[in-house]
Amino acid sequence: MIIRLTIENFLSFNEKTEILLTPGKSRALRGHVVKGSRSRDVDILKSALIYGANASGKSNIVRAVSFLKKLVVKGGRHQQYIDYSKFKLDSAATGRDSQLEVEFHYKGHNYAYGFIFNNQIISQEWLFTFNKERDYKVFERTTVLDEVQISFGKLALEKDELKRLEYIAQDTLPNELFLNSSNHRNIFNIKGIYPITDSYRWFEEALTVVFPDSKLMGMEVNIDSDMEMKEVYQWFLAELKTGISGLETSSVDFFSHDVNLPEAIKRKIVADLKLGERAIITSLDNIRYSLVRLADGSLDAMKLMTRHKIKNEDRYALFEMNEESDGTQRLMDIIPAITELAREEKVFVVDEIDRSLHPNLTFKLFEIFFRESQNIRSQLICTTHESELLNQDLFRKDEIWFVKKNKHGESDTYSLEEFRPRKDKDIRTGYLAGRYNAIPKFSLMEGMPWKTKTTNGQKTKRV
Repeated sequence: MIIRLTIENFLSFNEKTEILLTPGKSRALRGHVVKGSRSRDVDILKSALIYGANASGKSNIVRAVSFLKKLVVKGGRHQQYIDYSKFKLDSAATGRDSQLEVEFHYKGHNYAYGFIFNNQIISQEWLFTFNKERDYKVFERTTVLDEVQISFGKLALEKDELKRLEYIAQDTLPNELFLNSSNHRNIFNIKGIYPITDSYRWFEEALTVVFPDSKLMGMEVNIDSDMEMKEVYQWFLAELKTGISGLETSSVDFFSHDVNLPEAIKRKIVADLKLGERAIITSLDNIRYSLVRLADGSLDAMKLMTRHKIKNEDRYALFEMNEESDGTQRLMDIIPAITELAREEKVFVVDEIDRSLHPNLTFKLFEIFFRESQNIRSQLICTTHESELLNQDLFRKDEIWFVKKNKHGESDTYSLEEFRPRKDKDIRTGYLAGRYNAIPKFSLMEGMPWKTKTTNGQKTKRV
C-alpha cells in the first residue's frame, strides 16, 4: 500500500509535491483505514480519489507512478538517455535534478524508496525501512563523476554477501537503479536481503498502473480455471445490473490471423506469462481472450463472449466483446482489478476510472471494493472527474485530493480535509461551485475570431 508519493520537477510538477495516504483527524468510515498491528506502525488509507480540471496535472501523478515502476522493473542498462520531461515553464528547472519517492507497506514492513535524477544519470538513490519512531537505512547510493558509490545499513549479511552487493553496486551504470540491477543478479538466495528483494517485488508484482487505453496487454487474473473466471465475471455483471446473463468461451489458436494483434506482441505476451498464470488480453478489434500457461508449458487460449437472453425464448444469443457498449468493455478492464484487490496485497493506480461508465456504476464499483476488500491490505487510487463520488458516506475527507495549476502552469495538490467540511455538508455542490478550486474556470468570449473584425474601433460582421 502506498503511504506517501513525492514528485519534484517532473512533467507539470515543479516544486516538491506530495500525496499522503495516511488518515487525518476524521473518525468517519473507520473500515477505510488499515491499522498497523503495533502502536509504532503506520495506519494507511484504503483509497484516494484525485480530482482536477483538464490539464491540471492529475494524470501526471499516474505517469509519475508508472515511470517509477518502469525504471525499477525494466531498468536502463542499454539506454544512455533517461526518457522523461522536466517542468518546462521555468528556465531554472532545466538545470535542476528531478526527484521521485514512494513510501509503501509490503509484507509487514514500511519502505521509503526514491531517487534523484536527470536525463543522464541517477545521482542519488535510497531505500529505508521506517515506523512512527525512526528510519533504518537499507542502502544509500550516489553517483559522482560517473562512479557509483553505495553504503549499506545494518543488514543481516555475511561478509562475502555484503561484498557481493558492493560489487553489484560498482557494476551498476550511472543511468541505472541499484534496485533494478541487484534484483537482476540472482540475489534472492541471500537470506538477509529481503528489504531489497521485497521492495523490487512490490513494484513488479503488487503495483499496477492502469491508463484509459491500458487494454492491449490486459491484466493478469489469479484464477484457477475457466469456470471460476466465468463465475467471477458473472457475479460482477449481475451485481452491476448490466443485462448480461453470463460469459461463454471458445478455444482459439492465439497465433492465428483471427487474433488481431501484431506477432511481436503475441510472442511477448506469451513469453511474459508464467506457469499457471492467467491473463485477459484485448486485441486491436476489442475482442477479449483468456490465456493460461499450463503445467507442460503449452498455452490454453479462449475467446470470451457475452451471453444475452433472447426475448420470450429459453435460449441465448452470443455477442463478441466489441459488440458491447464502451462502458461494458471498460468494466471488463476494471473487474480483474477489483477481483485482485479483494484477494491480495495489491495496489491499483487507475487514471480516469469513470471513463465510459455511468456515475451510478462507478459509485457501485467503489462500494464493492470497500465491502469485498475488508481486512485485505489492498488499495485503489484513482483520478476522476465524476462528482457523484464526492459523497462523505462513500469516502473520507482525507481520501479526496485535488490538483490545480497556478498562473505559472505549476501543478499542486491538496486534500479536502484542509477545508474541514462538516459531515452533513454537500461537498459535491461545493466542488461544482468552485469552493475547492479544482474545476475549470472560463471567461466570457465575445465571439470566434472569424466571426467579427474591428475597424476604427467598431466591430463589424466579417463576410
